[in-house]
Amino acid sequence: MKKIIIMGAGGHGQVVADALMLMKGAEPVAFLDENPAVIGKSVLGIPVPGGNEHLSKIEHDGVVIALGNNQLRKRIFEELTAAGETLFTVIHPSAIISPSVKIGTGCMILAGAVINTGAEIKDNTIINTNSTIEHHNVIGPHAHIAPGATLGGEVIVGEESMVGIGATVLPRVTIGNRAMLGAGSTATGNIAEDITAAGIPAKRLKFKAK
Repeated sequence: MKKIIIMGAGGHGQVVADALMLMKGAEPVAFLDENPAVIGKSVLGIPVPGGNEHLSKIEHDGVVIALGNNQLRKRIFEELTAAGETLFTVIHPSAIISPSVKIGTGCMILAGAVINTGAEIKDNTIINTNSTIEHHNVIGPHAHIAPGATLGGEVIVGEESMVGIGATVLPRVTIGNRAMLGAGSTATGNIAEDITAAGIPAKRLKFKAK
């Protein structure tokens, strides 16, 4: 039985813990979290001894970074990888994944997700509840496909990008690195890097300077 530490005891961390507890051959042994409201307590029956400084004090075989912020998750992933830690991939038993799918390290594939033939999910990516990744998608590292999102065939999602809750990406569309597609939006054409787009069809949002 592999002993897994979950970084992040918030809502997303608890969803990941639920999935991990349903997997065979692995069990969560601790949450690590900086929030003083949970330190020294148990969440879902799993102890929260403190923050990341406790990592070396707890016997474990792998770590999951259960944080929704893509940039923070990337930074911690790189730090842990450099330190020689093993990043563990959590896959909920109800997820439907084609045998031809390639999945990187440290990913979280949650309840009801569907990933179809030829898709590639790169490192440290979240494929959230009931999302659909159609055939031959490439989901870049440290990205987040939110609950209920639907991606058509041959979609590319860039590094650290976010596809919001219930959003739709039409076939062969590219979402650029660090871009964000708003909840409920439909991307009918490519979304450039480093922008936020929303609406049907999705268009770049322009924010007023404060």
